[in-house]
Amino acid sequence: MSIQRLIFFVLSALFFIGSSMWIKDEFSPGWVKYQKEYYKEQAIKVEKEYAAATSVKEKELLAKRLASLKRPVYEVKQILLKGDYSWDKGQNGDKVDRCVTCHIDEEKLKAKHPNAKEFPFDIYGCAVCHGGIGRALNEEVAHEGIYYHKRQMEQKLVAAEPLFEFWSELANLTPEESDPNQRLEMGDFKKYSITGDKAIYVGSQKCLKCHTGLTSPHVERWLRIKFKTFERVKESPDYIAGNEEYRKACLKCHTTGYDETTGKYSEEGVTCEACHGAGEIFAYFMDIGKAPEGQKIAKVGTFGTPYNICGPCHHTRNHEMRLKFFQERGGDDEWFFPQHTTPYKTGLTEKGEDSKKALPKIY
Repeated sequence: MSIQRLIFFVLSALFFIGSSMWIKDEFSPGWVKYQKEYYKEQAIKVEKEYAAATSVKEKELLAKRLASLKRPVYEVKQILLKGDYSWDKGQNGDKVDRCVTCHIDEEKLKAKHPNAKEFPFDIYGCAVCHGGIGRALNEEVAHEGIYYHKRQMEQKLVAAEPLFEFWSELANLTPEESDPNQRLEMGDFKKYSITGDKAIYVGSQKCLKCHTGLTSPHVERWLRIKFKTFERVKESPDYIAGNEEYRKACLKCHTTGYDETTGKYSEEGVTCEACHGAGEIFAYFMDIGKAPEGQKIAKVGTFGTPYNICGPCHHTRNHEMRLKFFQERGGDDEWFFPQHTTPYKTGLTEKGEDSKKALPKIY
């Protein structure tokens, strides 16, 4: 056999093998087995529900569902993400996450990700936390560079930058608000750790162990004023008389780590983490001797970045409900103005003489 024929034979064989593999992947892709398994499990579950059903209407609905599960359509499922792939990453086109093609069981996903309501898959996908190549349908390619478990994700935290990149990507993926003032910045995602879970509040005592000496003027002032703000709130007539909804409005700004869904908070008063965010991550860097990295994280949102911490509470109309309460019941401004603003209280003259002044009006 001549060399030319041998080369032709080898190339033909390679072409045949490649074509066969392409046809196999095209008409019987690997991800189909996961969908077959899922629909089979769901069909068994619905069959049991059908057998236990008592009403005719319920049986009809379950029968329809069972019929669709026994004749499923196997298809690529994907989440269309905000943004595009770029050529510098070796990809182009719409940014998509196709992990749900194989990981099709949403109930199992939610069980493994209890914070799914706070961190919706349909907006952020899977690869933003787990890494890998979310667009790929081949299992080996899709799992390239993936972080399977939280521990593996946490091992990325050798510096602050991986966390900043994670927050920035979340900001990029979040649907953009038409109002520029409502658009989210990287710092708005400070509540999340590198795993996508909510960062844990460690408590002000952990901060004060070091910062009482390091930043004494700042700490002394906050201990004297902001840390005690909720003590003053609890004594206020409108808080005492207010219903649950009224008090919730106070808790949002006068406690630290307030969770609107549970009504719980980490600490009373405006303590360290009220402004610097939950301290789990930057406290970790402080503990392992990487204080500069922790400092970078602690300053996000409070130093040299777009305001996203101060604004919600230091809002000019936040106390209108209080103003309405005192106007309806009469009285001076003694309880309306915070105690720590005594030198600027409208009821005091420059000479310190007491002189009553009407409450401001709501416009």
